[in-house]
Amino acid sequence: MPDAKRRYVFLSASFLAKQYQSVPDDVLDNAILFFGMKRSWLYPANREEMLEARSQPAKYLELDEAFKSLILDKEERKQVFWLLPGKDYKAASTFLERITDPASGERYHPLILTEDWWLTKFNSKDAKFCQDAKLVVSNFKQGEFGYDPVMELLYQSNPTLIPTLYWAED
Repeated sequence: MPDAKRRYVFLSASFLAKQYQSVPDDVLDNAILFFGMKRSWLYPANREEMLEARSQPAKYLELDEAFKSLILDKEERKQVFWLLPGKDYKAASTFLERITDPASGERYHPLILTEDWWLTKFNSKDAKFCQDAKLVVSNFKQGEFGYDPVMELLYQSNPTLIPTLYWAED
């Protein structure tokens, strides 16, 4: 049963495209899409972007139009963040800080992007997705998008978020 007081954060456009029709409407409507990709891979504006999109392992250009429309709708509602091309986790943090947490009624906290916190205060026993603090730090410092480190970063920064790679309702 989905938790109505918490917000899901979907991390993969290609995985979500295969599953979105099985995600309850209220979950999808309220969800944040936090993608480690370029927007142009889904919506190329020119030939160069089209060629780049085609070179990606995921077949973004073949995703169904209803799914692409869903993303555009969520984008209008400021519920989509694209990590590339900037690789900027500070921008990702600012994006999240503008969204209200339905569990508290307050804005989300900034992402914990301080190496010191991860290396001295993070307790790997409290980890939910990635116990390796150095991996989390390396991931955000390099602008990478390893799923487990990103999910841990989101969870530790805002425990009411539910980072989601695959939809599976228990």
